[in-house]
Amino acid sequence: MNILSYGQKLYLKIILAGEAGVGKTSLRRSYLGDGFITEHLQTIGADFASLPKKVQDYSVLFQIWDIAGQKIFENLRMMYYKGALGALMVFDAKKLTTLKKLDQWIAELETGTERGIVPFSILGNKMDLISPATREKIRARVSTYVQTLNKKYKERGFKVEYFETSAKTDENVSSAFENLGSKIIDFIQFRKDMRRKST
Repeated sequence: MNILSYGQKLYLKIILAGEAGVGKTSLRRSYLGDGFITEHLQTIGADFASLPKKVQDYSVLFQIWDIAGQKIFENLRMMYYKGALGALMVFDAKKLTTLKKLDQWIAELETGTERGIVPFSILGNKMDLISPATREKIRARVSTYVQTLNKKYKERGFKVEYFETSAKTDENVSSAFENLGSKIIDFIQFRKDMRRKST
């Protein structure tokens, strides 16, 4: 993974992962400016979209792969992880069993990229449907989880972060994507520096 020089475009393949129905497709649509759809859109296999952005001082083309959460697609999903440089791991704030499943998604990412773990963030989605008191409880729970993840991955060159999002209100959607883009750029540079030191 070689960082390109300033002024060149970076192609960043990222994955939206998580259980079926957590709002991955709605988050992607929100980020692309496509608007919110009330009914659930089931992803079959994977959906792809791209979006040019400026991240740090780079021109970035996000290549966003929204992969299906249903177990029936588990084997098919692995092909979409290849070449991924980062991921947004999404759970439904109204259904905390989807938070418990994130360990499986993170393991799948680590295996599927064929380069090991890459930068990822945790997204608690559908926050527009959650009361302030419940949001605080979820935040405390996720904070403990994120601390555990950061102990595990502290030597890997990135920090796991948590975003409370709503595809309906656009809360933190752009921030989550662009923060991930910035983490990927820093990660690529970290890996490049590590290789230089080892030679």
